[in-house]
Formats: sequence, C-alpha cells, structure tokens
Amino acid sequence: MRLIRVETTKADSELHYIEELHSIKEEVTSLRNDFSRFLQRANQQHIDEMLAEMRKNFMKPMVDYLCEDANERMHSRMTRNCGMRELCEVTFKELLQETAGLVVRPKIEAATIKMYRDKLEELKKEAKSPLCSRCFSEAGNLFEKQVKIMRSLQIYEDREDMDEKGDISAIEPEKIVSEVCEPVANRQRLLMLKALSGENKTFSELSKLTGLRGGNLLFHLQKLLDTGMVLQRSERGDYIITRKGYSTLQGLSRIYSEIGLID
Repeated sequence: MRLIRVETTKADSELHYIEELHSIKEEVTSLRNDFSRFLQRANQQHIDEMLAEMRKNFMKPMVDYLCEDANERMHSRMTRNCGMRELCEVTFKELLQETAGLVVRPKIEAATIKMYRDKLEELKKEAKSPLCSRCFSEAGNLFEKQVKIMRSLQIYEDREDMDEKGDISAIEPEKIVSEVCEPVANRQRLLMLKALSGENKTFSELSKLTGLRGGNLLFHLQKLLDTGMVLQRSERGDYIITRKGYSTLQGLSRIYSEIGLID
C-alpha cells in the first residue's frame, strides 16, 4: 500500500511538473510574441520616419528640376517672332512653377489638377494669333509631364483622367493570370494576404489563421512568395506583404465596391 502511495505521489508530482513547464512555455511564447510585435511596430515607425525624411530631402530637388525644366523649355521653344512672347513666357513660367510646387503635397485632389487645366484653357481663349497654339501646346505638355510625375509618386490619381482604352489594350492576359489572378484566386491565400496587410505574421500564426498545416500551408505561401505578393524576412522569419500584394488588395476592394458587393 505504501509503495502504491509513493508511486502515486511521484506520478502526481511529475504531472504537476509537466503542467508547470507547459504553463511556463506558454508564458514565454506569449512574451516572445508580444516582444516581436513591439519590435515590428518600432521598426515600422523607424521606417516611416526614414521615408518621411527621404521624401522631404527628395522633394526640393524635384521641384527645382521641374521649375528649371519649365523655364528652359518655354524659353527655347516658344514662338520667336511674337510681340506677346515676353508677357506669355512670364505667365506660363509662373503657372508651371506653381504646379511644380504641388509635388510636395502628400495628396493632390483631382479638382486641383482640373483647376489648373481650366486655367490653361482660359488663357488659350485669350490667344490673338494662330502662332499661339505652339506656345500653349508646349505649356500643356509640360504640365502633363508634371502630372505624370505626380502619378508616379502616387500622390495623384484620377481614374476618369486615364486613357482606359489604352490601359486595357496593354493588358497581357497570360501575365495577369499567372502573376495576379491565380495567386489571389484561392480563399486561403486571399485570407493570408488580407491578414498580412494589417501586420506581419509568423508561419504558425498563418497556420492558425487558415487551418492549414505544414506542406499545405507552405504550398500556398510559396504561390504568394513566387509572385512577389509576400516576402519572408529571413529563412525562418515572419512574412510581410509587399507593395504588389497591397496594391492587389486595393484593386480588389475597388472592384468589389464598383460592382456593388461592398456596402
């Protein structure tokens, strides 16, 4: 009887010890995850600050370049033998320097671009000579060049202003299907991409989110990795969404909104 009690006590002690170890392990895992999330947020804040500083340092040279480009091209390409040349040159330069300054803004509304296009049209109505068309054409081309730069900086977007026919004709079906449609044409991959748009995730977190395990999860992750939708920090690091992945989600959101699937 005594031997049975000793063995029972020993078994209970071992069970209690295992439960304590399990509890400690869970606590350590939780702390590690909290610390990892803290580092991610801290790193993201540092990255955002660096990007803001880079943008600040980059924008002034950009504005200077656009102003110099406008001044040089208007001076060299405007009609020579015109009594209004000097006045028009000053007017065009002032307008183009003003529009060049728009690139320092974090966001440019479509109404702002329309306002400056309207200004050019109003000036054009005051033209007194057929020779004026050359000067207005040059000023218009310079302004559209600035607008193109604003689009490339992603501070201006106007879908109504885009040449939809040209955009559609440029689509390469095979490339679009393999690099955009196929990666997101799966519920689990889309779920992972959506989750990663909010914060970085580890393999185990994505496994818990999707219910996929081991090779199955790796198969779907590889699809996103191969098409550049997602990146992995290191061989065993967490996963982060790329610009392509985030832009794809934004595009899907716009499509859903336009066809009435999102209230």
